[in-house]
Order: sequence, then structure tokens, then C-alpha cells
Amino acid sequence: MSRVTRNLLLAIALVVIGTVAGYAAGHRTSSTTTTSTTSSTVATTSTTAVSSTTTTTASLTTCRGSAFTGANVGSEGAAGTGYDVMTLTKVSSGSCVIDGYPIVSFLGAKAVVVTGLSVTDATDFPAGPARGAPRAYTVTPGAKVDLQLRYSDIPVGTQACPSVDQVNVQFVAGDTSVPVSFPYPISPCGGTLWVSPFYPG
Repeated sequence: MSRVTRNLLLAIALVVIGTVAGYAAGHRTSSTTTTSTTSSTVATTSTTAVSSTTTTTASLTTCRGSAFTGANVGSEGAAGTGYDVMTLTKVSSGSCVIDGYPIVSFLGAKAVVVTGLSVTDATDFPAGPARGAPRAYTVTPGAKVDLQLRYSDIPVGTQACPSVDQVNVQFVAGDTSVPVSFPYPISPCGGTLWVSPFYPG
């Protein structure tokens, strides 16, 4: 082999090696590993069943006089004290509530208002439910409600005792009254009467 040929082959080999080395350098593969972590958030909706218990109670209101009729069911006297029992009967539909003491006023002959009488709440009646403390209770159609009056029937000095023919009973001040007429007039003396709480008849 001639010297020229050998040099030519050597030169070609160097060119080939350089080209391959440059190509490899320009296309080096990076072995960087990227780990992608995906955070998945699951929205959890907690549903709590709300148990709503509604108790429906009939709306009961205070009794009104227009729903009742009244009657005197007994009068008696002993040792200078007179007692009268009055019954009020519910004649309208629906229920209502009674609580406490009645409000009473007095009429004489020809429905003239009797003045000079005062009324005091009391529980010191001889016997029965009139002795109890006032309490609330429900009155249904046809049910009866009672109350009692107590008064002195002995004149004081020369003072005349008024004649009362009718007692008007109210459950609420300013409301319609329930008239209770006496078959025989009563004569409360001394200016003071005592009234019991309402109680079931």
C-alpha cells in the first residue's frame, strides 16, 4: 500500500470517528426520571337525616262568656253566712281553658247595678272543690264549671243589706258576662262577698 493511500484512509477514518462522536454528543439522552404524583381529593358529603317531630296540639284559648249559660243551683245559709253555688254550662263547640277566679258583678231589681259591694278571692269554703287553689283545666262542649259565693247575711247596725237578683260572671275583664239569676234574691250584708276559684262542675 502506498503511503498516499494509507494517509487517505487514515484521514477518512478520523473524519468518520469525529462525525460519530459529534452526533453522539449532540443527541445525548438524559436519564432524568420525573415522578408525577397526582393528589386526588375525594369530596365526601356527609348527609345527616334530620328527624323533625312536630307535635300538633290543639290551640286552646281562654273561655269566653258568650260560650256559656248560667244557673243558680243552690243557696243556703248557716250561722249568719250565706252560700250560693252557680253552674256555667258550655253550649258552644270547641274547647277552651279556665284558670283562676271569676269576675263578678251584681244586679238588683230591673237590672240596676248594685253598688257598694266588693269581692275578695277566697278558698276557705266549707267543703268540696271550692276549697282548692285555682288551677287551669280544659272545658269541652256540654261540660259544667262551678263557682261559689259566700257572704254575711246579718245586717251591721242600721245598715240595710242590698237585694241582688242576678250575678254576672266573667272569665276575662271586659268580656261578655254569663248572667246567673236567683229564683229568690240574696241579701249580702257588710259590703264584702268572697268568691271561690272556678272548678269543674
